[in-house]
Amino acid sequence: MPKKPLPILYLASASLRRREILQEMNIPFRSAPSAYHERRIPGMPARQLVMWHAASKALHARLPRNARFVLGADTVALFGKKILGKPRNIKEAFRMLRMLSSRPHFVLTGIAILDCKRTLLLTRCAVTKIWMKPLSVKEIRDYFKQVNPLDKAGAFGIQEGPEIIKKIKGSYSNVMGLPKELMQAMMKELRYGV
Repeated sequence: MPKKPLPILYLASASLRRREILQEMNIPFRSAPSAYHERRIPGMPARQLVMWHAASKALHARLPRNARFVLGADTVALFGKKILGKPRNIKEAFRMLRMLSSRPHFVLTGIAILDCKRTLLLTRCAVTKIWMKPLSVKEIRDYFKQVNPLDKAGAFGIQEGPEIIKKIKGSYSNVMGLPKELMQAMMKELRYGV
């Protein structure tokens, strides 16, 4: 008996890296722009914040009438109690990398999957610990010549440009913006494709 095709997942994100990860996972998807714009919510812990943003993106996605599964995701870097999203400009990006240089920090990605058919919203958060190499002013400038820091939480990407990360503990794809392992567990829980 032929296996039935997987349902289309609507991605409420413009992230190229998230699209690449879904392609690697062989999940059929379409981009569905979200009307939600991330904002800082004073006092909200990082874990709750990324899940809130992810859920809001999924709930505000522009969907076709027959859409069933919608994915929202949000990634930040966390240094101490300081939440680092995407830098607003190169100066802020530079400050972020100077702060993270030689120091451990965390990358958190909130994932929300909405099942429109059952009106069910599942939210989870993945956490990866990162140790950054010591970075000189020149190394940061050279890094920015090869990598656009303005579209990356914490002003860095793990998958492109010069190697600035010493080691990680946890999901590699989480640092890219979409933890595969957590995604698979959530889809199983939602009975996606069953």
